[in-house]
Amino acid sequence: MEFELLFPGSVLYVSGEIDAPTSSAVLLKDEDRIVIVDPGGFPSLKALENALGRTGVAPEEVTDVLLTHFHLDHAFNSMFFKNATVRLHKNYATRNYLAFGPVIGQMYSMVINSWNRVEPFEGGMLWDLVEVIETPFHSREHVSFFVKTTNAGNVLIFGDLCDRQFRFFEMRKGMRNDDASKIAIELYNRADTIVFSHDLPIIKR
Repeated sequence: MEFELLFPGSVLYVSGEIDAPTSSAVLLKDEDRIVIVDPGGFPSLKALENALGRTGVAPEEVTDVLLTHFHLDHAFNSMFFKNATVRLHKNYATRNYLAFGPVIGQMYSMVINSWNRVEPFEGGMLWDLVEVIETPFHSREHVSFFVKTTNAGNVLIFGDLCDRQFRFFEMRKGMRNDDASKIAIELYNRADTIVFSHDLPIIKR
């Protein structure tokens, strides 16, 4: 598969009540499919529009949307890919999203109802190219992806297992010694390109 970073994620906090994070979005392509990983949240709509235009990909051409987890800063924009199969960990279905609040719960329901096809997964491989690694530390359905690519080597998509570069460097320096840190360091050591959900990537090659 060919890899392209559509746009890097960011974190914007205005106050304790107002925040607007959005995740990094990744495009994966081969002769059989066009895949978007974590298409992002509402604040990245313009970035998504521009990135699709730059790459020449129309929303209706996207065959699959992969989600590291179902939080709106990663998954909101999935609703714009009507022909895509949405793939995420099966544990997403065990949550009561209406309990998130009368407004936010409706937003989650709106996104779910926009999906035409959903294929939940567990750990394992997708298409013999994407390794699904269960990392349920941030949320019960959270996964990270390890992708074999033709142009960027082994690409690690952390999701929110490790969302920003400085958090990873804290892990490497031993400032954290929990299970999530151990897995993050192990995955990092296997990778050539590392995508952080709310930061710029690291390219080791």
